[in-house]
This record gives sequence, structure tokens and C-alpha cells, in this order.
Amino acid sequence: MTAPRNGSTGVSDFFLNCFVRSPSWQLWLSLPLNLLFLLAMGANSILLITIRLEASLHQPMYYLLSFLSLLDMVLCLTVIPKVLAIFWFDLRAISFHGCFFQMYIMNCLLAMESCTFMVMAYDRYVAICHPLRYPSIITDQFVAKAAIFIFARNVFITMPIPILSARLRYCERTVIENCICANMSVSRLSCD
Repeated sequence: MTAPRNGSTGVSDFFLNCFVRSPSWQLWLSLPLNLLFLLAMGANSILLITIRLEASLHQPMYYLLSFLSLLDMVLCLTVIPKVLAIFWFDLRAISFHGCFFQMYIMNCLLAMESCTFMVMAYDRYVAICHPLRYPSIITDQFVAKAAIFIFARNVFITMPIPILSARLRYCERTVIENCICANMSVSRLSCD
């Protein structure tokens, strides 16, 4: 008979150990973190609104910047509110499924950002090395296809990481020595 998987081991929550050795730093770290969070959300929102409203910015490069801003906003919303909840209210618990969902979202969005930078680099390469052919190579259709490819590729390619990690058997160790549910921080806790 095989060992029971996590559904029957009784681990329902993990606990994030975020700067537990120096609790006095938590408040001081939360202030700039909160400021940076608000700055990132505000700046990305302004960028998205500006690109949306200004007709002269409806060009492929600015669509890529919009996509990057959107990814950045979702990534910030995935990580920073939980870290601030730990710092301000000592809410260290994160559900088993919530932890692996956070892991998936982080892996997926970080890979999407990297791929978006690659497409942006290609855009600049074509603009510099083939300026006369740029409008025929980098079109709105090219950017739409690239965005769909980036989204689809990373949604599926990063899926096995949290699925396989969630299938590990977790016993009594439930304290993650990190502020987020990172792959190795969580997998180290398994009994396997």
C-alpha cells in the first residue's frame, strides 16, 4: 500500500516565517514595502490608463509595455498583501491550496515577464537593425500573437511545478522559512 498523499495527512495550513528572528524590523520594513506597493500599483495604473487614452501610443511597443504593467500589477497583488498581513497583523497562516496557488501564479507571471522582455528586445532589434521593414514585421497582429503565445506557454509550462509539489507528503513540519511560498522552501517540508 502506498503512503497517503497530502489530502489525508492532516496538513491544511502552512505558516510563513517572515523575519521572525527580528520582529522589530517588521514594522520598519512594512513602511517602505507598503510605499513601494502603492507606487508600483499607481505607476502601472497610470501607464495603462495613459496608453489606453492616448491614441498616439496605440503602437506595438506600448502594447507590450501595457502587458508588462498588467503582469507586474498582478504579481504585486499576489505577494505583497500577504507579506504586509504578516508584518502588520501576524497572519502567518496560508492554506495548503493557497500556498500552491501563490507558487503557481508567481512562477507563471515571472516567466511571462521574462518572455515579454524577450519580445520587447526583439521589437527593439527590428527597430534598430531593420527600420524600414519594422512596420511590416512588428504589427499589432504580431504583438497579439506574441501575447497569446506568452500567456498560453507559461500557463501550461509552469503548471507541473506546484502540482508535483502538492503531491508530496507533508507531515508535521508546516513552517516555511520565507515570506512567500517559494518552490524549494515548501518542498523542503515534505516527508518524502
